[in-house]
Amino acid sequence: MGEDFAAQNQRISDNIREYGWHCLHVFPTKEGQDKFSYSIGFRESYGAPEVLIFGLEREKAHALLNECAQLLKGGHTIVPGVEDGNVLAGDYKVVFKPVRSDSFGEYLGTALRYYQSKPFSAMIMFLPDRQNRFPWQAGYDDIPAEESLAIV
Repeated sequence: MGEDFAAQNQRISDNIREYGWHCLHVFPTKEGQDKFSYSIGFRESYGAPEVLIFGLEREKAHALLNECAQLLKGGHTIVPGVEDGNVLAGDYKVVFKPVRSDSFGEYLGTALRYYQSKPFSAMIMFLPDRQNRFPWQAGYDDIPAEESLAIV
């Protein structure tokens, strides 16, 4: 059985104190859902939105979120809807799009419990395919993005 909410909040708080953030990995419980990972603590540590990444394995998602944390720690700002060339190597860019607030309960439940009544925002980091196309562009051929696009 999983840990209780108090123990989970303590672990999250400990990680934020030590690393500046906590990474939560969420696995599908229903058919048609995608796995995703997200930060908890970007708001608290850097005054930035929490970031979600859909469809990647734990290690890759964690590495990308860690890169975001390092950038934020250095003063980088996440700007929605703008191609950001600072997160990925090479000529690849990412785009952040805000998560609709009506999706927080379903996708950010642990963050809501952690922050309690403190307001926070969240963005999905969209990754390009090998031809630098994003999921909303014709010809995109990479990680399935229907679920993530539906909540922005």
